[in-house]
Amino acid sequence: MVQGSEWIVIVLVALVVFGPERLPELSRKLGGWARELRSAAREMREGLEAEVSEVQKAKADLTDPVKEVRQAVRDTARLAADTNPTRLEWKGPKPLSGPTPEEALADLDRIERGEEPIASQPEAGPPTERSSDSTEEPN
Repeated sequence: MVQGSEWIVIVLVALVVFGPERLPELSRKLGGWARELRSAAREMREGLEAEVSEVQKAKADLTDPVKEVRQAVRDTARLAADTNPTRLEWKGPKPLSGPTPEEALADLDRIERGEEPIASQPEAGPPTERSSDSTEEPN
C-alpha cells in the first residue's frame, strides 16, 4: 500500500507534469476508472461465489446418497458380523430317527474341511404309531 508521504510526492509530480488546469479532470477520470474496477471486481467475486455455491450444492447432492449407502453397508456388515448364519442352534424337536443335530453339525464340519462325512446309521427309535382308521371294523 502507498503511505501518506508517498501520496504527497505522487500528487506533486502529477501537478508538475499535467499542470493545475488538467489535474482535476484527470483525477475525476482516475476516480471513475477506480469505481469501474471495483464494480467489476465485485461482480466477478459475486459471480464466482454463486458458481462455487452451486458446485458445493451439487457435491452435497451427490455425496449425501453415497453416505447413506455407506452407512447401510456398514450396518449390514455389523449385523452380519454379529450373527453367524453358518452355525445356528437347533431349536426344534429331537429327531426320532437319523442323525442328531450334533452329528449333522459334525458332518457339516467334515464336509467344509473337504473330508468325507461319517456315514451314520439311522437310529432305531420308538415305533411310530399308525392310525388304525383303515383297519377298523365298522360298528
